[in-house]
Amino acid sequence: MPNSFDDAIVSYGQPPGETARPRLTSSPLLAAVCKAGTAYIYADTADTKELEPLISAQGGDIFREIDGNTANQPLVHKVIARYLEGGDPAAWASRLRSLQPNLGAENLTAFMYAIICGRIGNDMARAFGAGREWQVSLQLHMGLGRDAEVSMRVGRWLRRMVPSGVVKVPFTPHAPHCFLIARDLEREGIPVNFTSTFSARQAVAAGLLSNVTLTNIFMGRLNQGLKAASLGEHVDLEAQRALRRLRREAGIKTLLIVASVREWQTFVRVAGCDVFTAPCESIRGYMTQKEIPAAEVRSQLETSYEDNLGIAEEVLRALGKERIARLYRVEPELIQFMTELRSSQDYQNLRDGDQLYKRFDQAGFGDLFYAPTAAEWQELRKSKLPDFSSALTKRLPIDTLYTLLADADFEKYQEDMDRQIKARIS
Repeated sequence: MPNSFDDAIVSYGQPPGETARPRLTSSPLLAAVCKAGTAYIYADTADTKELEPLISAQGGDIFREIDGNTANQPLVHKVIARYLEGGDPAAWASRLRSLQPNLGAENLTAFMYAIICGRIGNDMARAFGAGREWQVSLQLHMGLGRDAEVSMRVGRWLRRMVPSGVVKVPFTPHAPHCFLIARDLEREGIPVNFTSTFSARQAVAAGLLSNVTLTNIFMGRLNQGLKAASLGEHVDLEAQRALRRLRREAGIKTLLIVASVREWQTFVRVAGCDVFTAPCESIRGYMTQKEIPAAEVRSQLETSYEDNLGIAEEVLRALGKERIARLYRVEPELIQFMTELRSSQDYQNLRDGDQLYKRFDQAGFGDLFYAPTAAEWQELRKSKLPDFSSALTKRLPIDTLYTLLADADFEKYQEDMDRQIKARIS
């Protein structure tokens, strides 16, 4: 039994289990996307039982092109009861309390959530790694957003629990030090997936400020919430092009994830983007469709959908074209500001998120951040999509609003899982 607190946490997140050794085979349609320039395809799931029928081919082989999974609070919520029942959370909590008698209840709950995430990640890697690095993104507990020190500690644990793991750090406009947490984890060699992002400028900020391994555009929510046909695809492609330029010119490494995929056609419309993460049903729909043969799947990195966004007229009237365009246009002045900031000794030593916000605000880009009031948080928790009659929708940039809506939605799932954890360890 580990005698240190950190070692105990890590050991509980690494349950015993056998590593499967299936052979790898190829899916022609997924291989076509990779040939177009895509580096990775992930499944949005925390459930090995959900992923197994999708990734499995004849004869016990598995498809090599699905090489990871991403898990956030809504996805972990689907399986947490199984993991609580299959483990011994009361014994884990008792041991952790004995090793750290002053351990607060809220931190204990967040640490127990990290243990569950570690067990999910190990189950995935053992089942589907097949001798390669199975990349699994595991999100920090939403309650850690205001505590950089504890966030860093949990990020280290997750990487130790799952050596192929990527730590998901959510963008929190109300807690700007999320960029500093992501930056510092990357400095320690811990790959970060900077999530809850919806625009090209947010993706560029993740790359320039934190040089994260991965960042996202939740493009399906953009199309759904703004009643659009191709807006999400266009934002993805503009963000992809911006990150490619910065990889050449600024030396960043950040890859873009096409996230929140709602339909199989997305694989064709933005083929060649760095990474896809999609629900199992969306990947299955693409793999089984007969409309587009593999030979016709080509890179879309030079494609523009700006003249065919298909946004509903009511949305255009409510928001205006210029506000919507800020989702995919990145001001050169913003890039210049962030480029100069990241290269300064001031930023290299910065530890205070509020000070980071002040620098953005003084430069005229403070609207990347926003701290809602308690009443506004209650409003944000009503739906993960914008309410066009809301004062917040009328006032905030669309990407900042969408991020706050996503974080509020994740927090609801987190709170319910916290209740389940506390019931097991009380």
